Amino acid sequence: MLRLTPAVDRPLRLALVGAHCDDVEIGCGGMLLDLAGRGALAGVDALVVASTPERERESRGSLAAFCAEVPHMVRFGNLPDGRLPGHWNAVKDLLQEFAASIAADVVLAPSPADAHQDHRLLGELVRTAFRDHLVLHYEIPKWDGDLGAGRPQSYWPLTAELLHRKYELLAEHYVSQRDHDWFREDTFGALARLRGMECRADYAEAFTCPALVLAVGRDA
Repeated sequence: MLRLTPAVDRPLRLALVGAHCDDVEIGCGGMLLDLAGRGALAGVDALVVASTPERERESRGSLAAFCAEVPHMVRFGNLPDGRLPGHWNAVKDLLQEFAASIAADVVLAPSPADAHQDHRLLGELVRTAFRDHLVLHYEIPKWDGDLGAGRPQSYWPLTAELLHRKYELLAEHYVSQRDHDWFREDTFGALARLRGMECRADYAEAFTCPALVLAVGRDA
C-alpha cells in the first residue's frame, strides 16, 4: 500500500457538493472534522442542490458544527429531491456558477457510480465544472446496495472518536432523518470499519478519484 504525505504549506480550501442536505456530512464528515480540528482548513464552500426550507435550516446548523471555527458558506439550489435528472440544465448551471465563484484545492462530491439518480447526476457533472481540481467522490450507504460499484481507491483514516463525533452531529442536526432505518450509528460505523480494514486503519472514509497528477520534487 502506498501512502503519500505531500507537503502543504498552507491550509486547504474545500468545495463540498451534495445532492441533499446531509450528503456531504455522511460522505466526508469525518475528514471535515479531522481537518478542521487540525487547523488545516482555510475555508469551506458548500453547494446543496436539492433542498427545502426545513432541511436548509438543518444543513446550516450541521455544517457550522462540522466546520467549527473554519469560515464556511453554503448555498442551496432549491431543486426537488429525487428529480434532478429532469432539471439537468439547472443542475449544470448551479455547478458552473458555484465553481466560478470560489477557489478550492479539493472538491468532494457524490460518486457517478451511485445508484441514486440525484447523486449519480452530480457525480457525472462535477468534473465538467471543476476541470482542473482534485475531485474526490464520496460514498453514501443506502438500501440500493451500490457500495463498491465505484471501487474506492483513496482513504481518509478516522479514529473511533472522530467517527462517533460525526454521528453525534448528524443525529443532533438532522432531526428529520432520525426515523429512517438506515440513519444509525452502526450503519456508518460498519462502513467505516470495512474501509478502515482496507487501508490498515481502525476506521476510514473512502473515495474514488477519477484523475490524480503526481509531481514530486518539481513544480506541478
